[in-house]
Amino acid sequence: MTARIQFNTFVAGLLALGTVSLVGCQSAKQPGSMSHASVQVKGHPLEDIRLTTTAVFREAGYSLVAASPEEMVFERPGSRRDAAKWGGWSGEGVTMRVKVGLSKMTDGGYLLEADAYAVQNSDDPFFRTESRNILLNRRPYQKLLDEVARRLK
Repeated sequence: MTARIQFNTFVAGLLALGTVSLVGCQSAKQPGSMSHASVQVKGHPLEDIRLTTTAVFREAGYSLVAASPEEMVFERPGSRRDAAKWGGWSGEGVTMRVKVGLSKMTDGGYLLEADAYAVQNSDDPFFRTESRNILLNRRPYQKLLDEVARRLK
């Protein structure tokens, strides 16, 4: 290819990339799209949603460690794989934490949003560090919230 054709191809690629970035992704405008997982639940009181969410997470190996009107926090011991990925040099002491936010929507339903974290040194309040998991790993958390929604249908 000549230099002019290469340059024109490069410019066309930049223009296409710029157009895509300006248009944006429609799913980013959906409620809960910036979380690891989200579902909307309609027609159930908040207490039923909380009980069902707790049951689903317990069955998946999580324990409820904190709850407020707007959030439930679940934890489970990290696996060897989790420890290798999040545990630092020793590969030990990792706890996997999921924070499930509960917010009332304008239509009367509730939005559940799950965000996942790896907690290093979870037993030591001084050295404890919490790292948000990357959004590429949404599937296990979405499956949990989908199960909550399925049970409430």
